[in-house]
Amino acid sequence: MGHTRPVVMITGAGRGIGRATALAFAVAEYTVVLAELRRTLGRRAERMLRREGATAQFLQTDVARGASVARATRAVLRRFGRLDCVVNNAGVLEVGSLVDLPVTHMDRMLSVNLRGPLLVTRAVLPALLRRGAGSIINVASQLGKYGAAEYATYCATKFGVVGFTQALAAELAGTGVRTWAVCPGLVDTAMARRAVGVGPRERAALLRPEAVARVIVDLATGRRRVASGAAVDVGR
Repeated sequence: MGHTRPVVMITGAGRGIGRATALAFAVAEYTVVLAELRRTLGRRAERMLRREGATAQFLQTDVARGASVARATRAVLRRFGRLDCVVNNAGVLEVGSLVDLPVTHMDRMLSVNLRGPLLVTRAVLPALLRRGAGSIINVASQLGKYGAAEYATYCATKFGVVGFTQALAAELAGTGVRTWAVCPGLVDTAMARRAVGVGPRERAALLRPEAVARVIVDLATGRRRVASGAAVDVGR
């Protein structure tokens, strides 16, 4: 008998928004695949979910490398025989003026934040299209809607994710596969705190990762009905 629970694959699932999203999907009775680059974080999240009674599998995945993405996709389909939702969450952020930001930092943001969702989506789409159902949810940012000084490359990647989502929705019209971008403001994650220097007193004003996770799960499950291709703002 095939796997009966819906299956979600979440990139960058070892911490922050990804980890919160993994837990929210587990509560919604999904099987959760943690596609995470860092083995320690991935294993830790996998143990956490299993303690909560969830079916969870960590797959070490570098979203910037097509071969790694293809291996992870094959492993999910081999193990569970289905895939219902993909959350393109993996992201990196380096702050600095364009002329001062090292090219290696620019390349990493472009590779993970923009190339990653493209590669992952390209890999998983055949399985979703065969089923004629499913969803792809891309974690963008408010900085995918307006530009900010010191964030030129990051904004370029997140504007790209929003545009990619809109174009993909047009390609998928009539297939049963839907896609959205979610656009939170500054979220209380280690990445954001390190990048912008948020101290303990300022943290209270930041979005909680759980708020973003709630929107993602609501879109995937149909509790929130929004047209495919939309860029959905995330508030408190």
